[in-house]
Amino acid sequence: MAIQKSAKKRERILQAAIQTFSVNGYSNTTIKGVAEKAGVSFGTVFTYFENKENLFKASVLEPLEEVKAVMLTVPEPSDDPTKQIQEVIAKQFRFFAQQTTYARMLQYVIGQPERFQELFIELDQFSIQLREALRPLIVKGQEQGVLMEIEPNDISDSYLAFINGARLTFTDSADNEKAWDMFMRQAYLLFGPKLI
Repeated sequence: MAIQKSAKKRERILQAAIQTFSVNGYSNTTIKGVAEKAGVSFGTVFTYFENKENLFKASVLEPLEEVKAVMLTVPEPSDDPTKQIQEVIAKQFRFFAQQTTYARMLQYVIGQPERFQELFIELDQFSIQLREALRPLIVKGQEQGVLMEIEPNDISDSYLAFINGARLTFTDSADNEKAWDMFMRQAYLLFGPKLI
């Protein structure tokens, strides 16, 4: 019971940190501000995180594991890779539509690679993993002649940029299904489907 309570408190601090860092950036975020947002004492934050730098790293890297679990789970190609690609896009967009705050965190790090070099490398590794996850479906579609011959890495990179950009620029509710359906259709076009 005490361990469960402790884990919940840590998670509350982490969520408060993600919200605070995403709005204020690294320099303008204070441990005091995070503690107040989390509803804990200043000293309690240090029970779970050694310092502000470690709290920031956890705020970027821990949610990234959930992002990877969704974004990198791509099925083995079947006889209908274009249908599979559309299903993957739908799953990933529905997930990313919920990630408004965390998407700002990612953009903050990506926009300052020299400042957050270690974290930037982690995010860059994720983009490489996404390339590898999507490649078999893209290649299968190209082999079947239903997708245009476009470099698979270019497709994956464009897709990741698009999904991230859509989340950052489209600030309406994640529940606006009509708008997100439109983005999903546009994302599919990045894969180069041939109009038959």
